[in-house]
Amino acid sequence: MKYKKYPIGPYNLHIINTDKFKTITIFFNFKRKIVKEEITYRNILRDILFQSSKKYPTSRLLNMEIQELYDIKLENRLHHSGHYSMISFSGQFLHEKYTEEGMIDKSIAFLCELIFTPNVSNRKFDSQTFINSKNHIKEKLESYKEDLKNYSFQRMFEVMDEKSVISYRPIGYLEDLEKINESNLYKYYENVIKSDLLDIFVIGDVDNTKIKNMIMEKVPVNTLKKPSKSHYVTHKHYRKRARKVIEDDDINQSRLVMGCKLDKLTDFEKKYVGAVYSFILGGGPDSKLFKTVREKHSLCYSVNSNIRTISNLLIIYAGIDSKDFEKAEKLIRKEMKNIENGKFTEEDIEKAKLTYYNSCKEILDSPYNIINTYVSYEYLGMDLLEERMKEINKVTKDMVIKFSKKVHLDTIYLLKGDSLDAEKNTP
Repeated sequence: MKYKKYPIGPYNLHIINTDKFKTITIFFNFKRKIVKEEITYRNILRDILFQSSKKYPTSRLLNMEIQELYDIKLENRLHHSGHYSMISFSGQFLHEKYTEEGMIDKSIAFLCELIFTPNVSNRKFDSQTFINSKNHIKEKLESYKEDLKNYSFQRMFEVMDEKSVISYRPIGYLEDLEKINESNLYKYYENVIKSDLLDIFVIGDVDNTKIKNMIMEKVPVNTLKKPSKSHYVTHKHYRKRARKVIEDDDINQSRLVMGCKLDKLTDFEKKYVGAVYSFILGGGPDSKLFKTVREKHSLCYSVNSNIRTISNLLIIYAGIDSKDFEKAEKLIRKEMKNIENGKFTEEDIEKAKLTYYNSCKEILDSPYNIINTYVSYEYLGMDLLEERMKEINKVTKDMVIKFSKKVHLDTIYLLKGDSLDAEKNTP
């Protein structure tokens, strides 16, 4: 696998050469600093661009072309990466050596058609397409709370710091959706094309020169932009005593989310030590939280921890009965303190390293996961896979203990239900 970056003035082209896959995947990533009032615009925009285009104004024509291109797979996504909002559009299609000559060019042209020549007239998005996309986003916003795990995470972020970008809902806001119309959405689209930082990633068995020429011919972005600043969120305030918020809801299983701020991590701690710490604490059936809170004391349906180094956060999640809240909180605190006091084994560390190593190997099975690795490499300064699989072995017990002292419990949020007798093996 070979990687080459081509700075092309207004955007960067990244080509990853590999003959492992029968497909070619192309990935457009638009990013800018997060502005809360723009989040809903970005959600409806990424949806509407894949509904139709100037050349394919109806879903019927669009789907016919998708089939002509041997069922090209299209995806779009919006997510937050620290201080940045990222909209991605991607297409995955069979290499032309398995279809017919010219299909690489046609497939790239189709994806660029959707992104850069939308279904617009008189500087307005097509009304019916706009209504469809707006209703689609509205349904997602209205059902947002149905995913109780994600909802409880988001409420914890809002309780932790309502002014920080970590509290902004990636799905957007209903009150902002009502302000969006065909005209101001198109105006925002123009601003995205002109002002967002754009990176294009291509992975597959390709000729770099040919791909570069195709992209330069088909991507009409010509505005130079300033380099991006750091994605990483830092915290100015650390609570001496965790803030605790309990909210009642008409649900069975309660959701407990404990948010911890991470203080002044080294580069190596961000990349490797944090992953080992999180695995030992709550990374699976062998973790301290699973063995103690779930198996030994039967206080939860599920329990885990995950680290978000971009936001300098570690988050612990548990599904519990409301009556067990205080006991569960106490045991979680105790297990965190045990790690801080070195009450874990070398075997725990080796299991964490092996899991990390295997997850790196699994990344190699997916073109999208490989692209995300290079996105992290370019945007966050993360190491590439080969380097990761070597560096993880340098993590020691002393490093994990030192890291644990930088984990500060900041916010405890409980979405409280009323079940007292549900089965503890409920997911």
